[in-house]
Order: sequence, then C-alpha cells, then structure tokens
Amino acid sequence: MGAGDLWLLIGNSRWHWVEALAEAASLPESPVLRFSHSPPPPDPALLPWERLRAWAAVGPLPLQGAGRISQLMELEGRRLRLERVPLQQLPPWLGIDRALVGWQAWQRQGRLGGGAVLVADAGTALSLTRVGATGVFAGGRLQPGLSTQLSSLGRTTALLPLLEPGPEGLDRVVTVNDPWPIETEQAMRVGCLSGLAAAVAQAWRDLQSVEPAALWLTGGDAPALAPLLRAQEVPFEPAPELALEALVALSSGPDPRGSAEPSPQP
Repeated sequence: MGAGDLWLLIGNSRWHWVEALAEAASLPESPVLRFSHSPPPPDPALLPWERLRAWAAVGPLPLQGAGRISQLMELEGRRLRLERVPLQQLPPWLGIDRALVGWQAWQRQGRLGGGAVLVADAGTALSLTRVGATGVFAGGRLQPGLSTQLSSLGRTTALLPLLEPGPEGLDRVVTVNDPWPIETEQAMRVGCLSGLAAAVAQAWRDLQSVEPAALWLTGGDAPALAPLLRAQEVPFEPAPELALEALVALSSGPDPRGSAEPSPQP
C-alpha cells in the first residue's frame, strides 16, 4: 500500500472511494485512509485510474456515452470479485457489497471475542446479512432503503411529493424529533425511517433464539437509524465504512485465505 493508492466500490446510486494518505507510506501497518462518497462522475474517463489498486461494483458501470471507453474494463485484473471474499458457502449470485460487509463485520467481531454477526447495510436497499460464528454465510433479508421508499411514494401516488436525491443523498440528516409529524414530507421521512429501524430491530431479535448475533450498522442512512435503534434498546456496533475497509483489506498484502492467488497490483 502506498500513498495515493485508490480503491473504488461502485454502488447503486453512489461511488464510494478510499484514498491512502501520505502517512500510510511510513506506517504501512496502520495506514491512514480517507473515505468519500459521491454521485457517479459525469465523465469517468477523467478520473485517475492509474492510481486504482482495486475496485468492485454492484451498480452500473460507466459504459455509456459516445466515444467513451470504460477505463474500468481495462482494469479488469484489479476487480475484486465474489470468489475473493473468504466467507464459506457464498452463493454465486450474492452482491459483492453484502459479502464485503459480512466478512469485515465478522473479522472485527472476532477481535471483540467472536461470534455470529448480523450486518444492517442501510443504503439504496436495506440489506440484512448473516454470518455465522465460523464464517459461514447464513442468508439475510432485503427491502427498499430510505431513498428508494421515499422516491417510490412520490412516483406511485397522486398527491405525495416526489423526493429526489441531492448531491449528498436524499436523507443524510433526518432526525425523528416528532414521531407524528404534521407536514407531509416529514411524515414520509419519519414513517419510512421508523419502518426500517423496526425491520432491523425485529431481525436482530429473531436471531437471538436461533444463533445470537452481534448487530453491525453501516451504510449512508446508518446515522439516521442509530437513535431509533437505541430507543428500542437494540445494541449495535456502528461501522460506517465496512465495505470499503474490506475492499482495502482483501486487496492489500497476502490473500487472507492463505492461497497463492496474488492480490491485485497497481
């Protein structure tokens, strides 16, 4: 890992970046990383692809545009795919984002004493991903995330407003100060957010009689869900950058499975 190295996870609605800062060159055992999240760039060809160490994608690749050739396709050898994530029994159709957050939460839980994990990744979709205590993928649940629910309400009803994401996402500062709002837009936000928090809380409770699991909370809407989960007395570990942490870990140094498969090289 060197200063200036980049990692990229292409999400459904945003691009998620990691950059190794200058301090990382002198402290490789404790790299200093900067995380950032932004809408897809208008012209991906202008990005510094030569610095990209590894990337993964769950969203659409930037292949559209007259005369535009995707640099990502030229960097296919640096793409981290599902088979590189060292969890057991991963189905081949699983999204790489779910595999990454599941593995990273399980790794971090191991440093806290071990055990199973349930990862709530609150983004465009709310994904709930189980990993057993021995590192076996154990299924999960999926439902529309906050921005998806709000957009759907506006598009499929006659009188509700259409709430579109802005540069910082649709709802990065939602707080539930009034659980029963008078104003329509806030009622939509509070209703959708409360439903998501209830889904996470119920999923965690469902597991306690099956295989008790530590709840890890990540994703762009995690800060909005956190106080609602605390109000329901649901314990959780906040970890906003689980997917990117995993992408860096799995493409830096020896392969974690102990195989001879090389890590992607810049």
